[in-house]
Amino acid sequence: MKKDTNWTNFTKSLSPARIALLLLAVLAVFFCHEIGNRSFVDPDEGRYVEIPREMVASGDYVTPHLNGLKYFEKPVLFYWLQAATINLFGIGEISMRLWIMIFAIFGCLTLFAIGALRHSSSMGLMAAGILATNLLYYIHSRLIILDLVLSIFMSGSLWCFYLAFVKPGSKFNHSTSPSAEVPKCLIVSMYTLSALACLTKGLIGAVLPGMIAFLWIMLTKNWHMLKQMFYVPGLLLFLVIFLPWHLLVMHRNDDFFDFYFIFEHFTRYTTTVHNHYQPWWFFLPTLVIGLIPWTGFSLVAIKNSIKKIKTAAGNSGNTNIAVHGDGQSIQEHMFFLVWIFTILIFFSFSNSKLIPYILPTIPPIIFLTSLLLEDADSAAVRHNFKWGSLLNTLLLLSIGVAFFIGKHEITDILQGENATFLVGMTFASMAAIVVVMISAIFKKISIRHAVYLQILMAANMMSLLNRGAVLYQDVKKPSTKQFAEMVNWNKREGDLVFCYKRYYQDFPVYLKSTIGVVDFVGELQFGMNAAKKEGTLDPNHMMGENDFWKLWHSGNRRIFLLSSRKEYGKLFASRSNMHKIIHFDKYFVLIANK
Repeated sequence: MKKDTNWTNFTKSLSPARIALLLLAVLAVFFCHEIGNRSFVDPDEGRYVEIPREMVASGDYVTPHLNGLKYFEKPVLFYWLQAATINLFGIGEISMRLWIMIFAIFGCLTLFAIGALRHSSSMGLMAAGILATNLLYYIHSRLIILDLVLSIFMSGSLWCFYLAFVKPGSKFNHSTSPSAEVPKCLIVSMYTLSALACLTKGLIGAVLPGMIAFLWIMLTKNWHMLKQMFYVPGLLLFLVIFLPWHLLVMHRNDDFFDFYFIFEHFTRYTTTVHNHYQPWWFFLPTLVIGLIPWTGFSLVAIKNSIKKIKTAAGNSGNTNIAVHGDGQSIQEHMFFLVWIFTILIFFSFSNSKLIPYILPTIPPIIFLTSLLLEDADSAAVRHNFKWGSLLNTLLLLSIGVAFFIGKHEITDILQGENATFLVGMTFASMAAIVVVMISAIFKKISIRHAVYLQILMAANMMSLLNRGAVLYQDVKKPSTKQFAEMVNWNKREGDLVFCYKRYYQDFPVYLKSTIGVVDFVGELQFGMNAAKKEGTLDPNHMMGENDFWKLWHSGNRRIFLLSSRKEYGKLFASRSNMHKIIHFDKYFVLIANK
């Protein structure tokens, strides 16, 4: 244990601020590494770059547009952040992923701060490292989508509630008596972050934190906290942040309220209108896989928290568990479990399910996991580490066996000269993690050192997976970047550009211009209908197939058409349309009418 003591003394010798700065530097390198090694992914990354690009081009920062058409599915905050980056640095794979990287780092730093306040700087470092190398979190730190941003704001709001009302000790300590004063800065921060979450992805940014806070107060019978939680300056600040854009966009667009508040919030949740239906248990395997390589420890940590609460409730005769034994510790575990299961159950009942929805459960799960691993060298809880290691080992070995059995299929999908190497190295990383856990079980190394070694190896594994994602994207999500560059090279003023039977959302980003779409509507349906109603729809913007071919053969304007190879084959097998091939690859064909 001498080395553990040396590590503990080292962390204690540095102030939390200095440790945070060192952690910031390490996280910046980790999350920034090869962040620009992929083109924008269609559709999501293309969409969340194109909308702010059109804001900058049009100067309209109130009404979001996608391909020149109104787009009200999401609020405006992230678009504003992306637009600011475009104004400063232009459009590029690195610059457009900059905000996602910043939020990913901020989430890890927040967990470090909470861990340092709750336990120690060492525990905070462990929590930040585990969060950064968690599979689900890491994947979404590389993608330009809204869910990680929402998760960070929502989690930040709940952490403020935790420090204000739940957490014992530290400078935020307070009695649970009705007369105790709660730090007002935490309540104001709670409302501020919740409002920013609402401006990121809608009312869910306030609904879920509110549900979690209320359920915890109800279960712990801390009803007196409601009065302090409804702090008028905090509520007013929430409205000041939330209302202006919503009121302004409603003033400019009569159709905003029904589509945004009714259709996108309620219809989407209760129906399968967006074709995102999954069975009720969908998020359970998602969490098991998404928590890799910490799944076993996380499951044991959750189980232990449930056991503590059940024991406390039983001993207290099912009365207020907050007054039994380690009351505040039980309240903490109750808070984390309410946080996790409220989100899990809420989205499990939804008829629209996507993997990123479960991201806000990751911070409390990782925090509980870090508490388990930080204390694992004590004899009382060492067996928990053994059980966690066993579950983790079984999962990683199962995945490793699947990798081995399917290695030829995997390399066929990846189709890169480095595919076999990447698969092999990823398998080796998982095997090394298993060896470290087994070494800790048999006391060859301390558990704390095993955890830090696993963080390092998990970081390496995530880097390998990121490189593999490049090869995967080249096959499964091929980019239209080179075709946009070819159009830009050949296009003259007055020429038209179309996509055929599909709106490739990365194409206008690289083209730096909106495009026409032939015989396809998709998520442009609302914007197209709105433009028709207002009489503002460009006739060359959304076209039926017959009208398009009339325009193609008219010879009045030069037209570029991007099509998939499959559609191109079907199209010209049945037509004798004259055309010139500009560029092609395995996936796309770019042609012109002259």
